[in-house]
Amino acid sequence: ENTTIDLIAHKSPNSLMAEAYRSVRTSLLLSAPDHPPKSIVITSALPSEGKTATAVNTAVSLTQTGSRVILIDADMRKPRLHQIFGTNGGAGLSNFLSGSAGLKEVIRETAVPNLFVVPCGAVPPNPAELILSDRLRRMIEALSQYFDFVILDTPPLLNVSDARILSTACEASILVVKAFSTS
Repeated sequence: ENTTIDLIAHKSPNSLMAEAYRSVRTSLLLSAPDHPPKSIVITSALPSEGKTATAVNTAVSLTQTGSRVILIDADMRKPRLHQIFGTNGGAGLSNFLSGSAGLKEVIRETAVPNLFVVPCGAVPPNPAELILSDRLRRMIEALSQYFDFVILDTPPLLNVSDARILSTACEASILVVKAFSTS
């Protein structure tokens, strides 16, 4: 089977790519050894630089240390986590932020042990307004009580303000850059 990069840390844990994501995990954990960041925004400057693949594989590699991880599809413009994890249909982040779904309704289990996902849900007409709501900050705080790590996959920085807004609600940010491509 031709393994895509999206879940390589889970499907091919001995591969060089999986090792690269474990290296990202280690850097994250050592960034503040006394109190590693629990909530992390993963973004990039431009589309197609690998931020979703990095978010998924970093989340998977964190579960491999025995941590419980929740991955949130906060890219409400071009969401992809529902495709990767097969969680099509049903409520997601947009439904929770707009008040039409409760937190428990939007959390899905995945095939990866200890990895949970909050898909985007319906693509909303007003992503930035939903993200600016205090509901998102409270959601991250609540999830931090039940999960060791809360990871947010966000849209690129140069296109929209979403990632900058989301980073204020999280303890750390990872900026993904595409080698020989991102200026």
